[in-house]
Amino acid sequence: SDESLKECLFSQCLLMCVMQCFAVRSLGWVEISEEEMAPGRSSVAVNNCIRQLSYQKHNLDDTAGIWGEGKEMLLVLENETLNLIEPHGRTLLHSQPIISIRVWGVGRDDGRDFAYVARDKLTHVLKCHVFRCDTPAKNIATSLHDICSKIMAQRKSSSRLNTDPSRLRDIPFQEFPAPKNELVQRFQVRYLGRVPVTKPAGMDVINVALETALNNKDKEDWTPVTVNVASATLTILTSETEEVLSECRVRFLSFMGVGKDVHTFAFIMAEGPGDFICHMFWCDPTAASLSEAVQAACMLRYQKCLDARSPSSGSSCLPGPPADSVARRVGSSVKKGVQSLLGSFKRSGSQTP
Repeated sequence: SDESLKECLFSQCLLMCVMQCFAVRSLGWVEISEEEMAPGRSSVAVNNCIRQLSYQKHNLDDTAGIWGEGKEMLLVLENETLNLIEPHGRTLLHSQPIISIRVWGVGRDDGRDFAYVARDKLTHVLKCHVFRCDTPAKNIATSLHDICSKIMAQRKSSSRLNTDPSRLRDIPFQEFPAPKNELVQRFQVRYLGRVPVTKPAGMDVINVALETALNNKDKEDWTPVTVNVASATLTILTSETEEVLSECRVRFLSFMGVGKDVHTFAFIMAEGPGDFICHMFWCDPTAASLSEAVQAACMLRYQKCLDARSPSSGSSCLPGPPADSVARRVGSSVKKGVQSLLGSFKRSGSQTP
């Protein structure tokens, strides 16, 4: 029975007291590209893998392509290795050096879904491995974090090891979707949509986009969303299912502003050369809080860029020619966005009885 199987797994874990072990079931793996592992994209890509496999594997007896034939197994963390073990015969199914894991984390939809990404030894393909856990998956993520912290501490304190700093930087210290030490502000607003625009900056561009969106859609059609504002990323998720509609890197934000109606707010993202997208929102009671949070994220990003500049170089950390480069506009338009923001509030304040 299921209960006797769980008791057996628990007994196995007690015997392996020097290790950390977790009862899991493999949902399989999904191939993932190097581009999807880029900063700001990896969390969405990995969570999509979790969703793909967890939704497809409603029948967990479907054993095609699954380690352990889709049955219970033990995920064991021992020293610097993640092992997958068949619980009855103690057969080693897979062994993964923890330092080679690119990213790991817990699914957004189900706290018992866990995944990690690593490169296959034979094919050199990046694979996202997904598991359904008997206990909260955050326990595995926390244990991995602790192991990596110990690895770092040991390698820093040991003078006998000639440690390659680049490898240490590859050790993942946080789970997705957001780093544990990163402040994330959440705003419940309505999403008016996203539209391509011809220019990367300008209140005239934002006002035209907002007015078009307001005129073309009824209020009932505006999508309730949560906007997560972090120092590096702006994430737009549906309020009902938390499906990620868009994940925007702050470094590519070229302009922002409050519309003529103080409930409206929009920002423009540079998607590529000559490709600009305007994201638009309706906020209650006003757009003040969201706009201030996005402004703060932009200023923090710009300050980090300035801090990273070599003191002896005397040159800007932003790219040089061409003069119309997106990166240059990302920095310079922050000030314009703030000015337009303040101007909008002044206008609204004078109109308020």
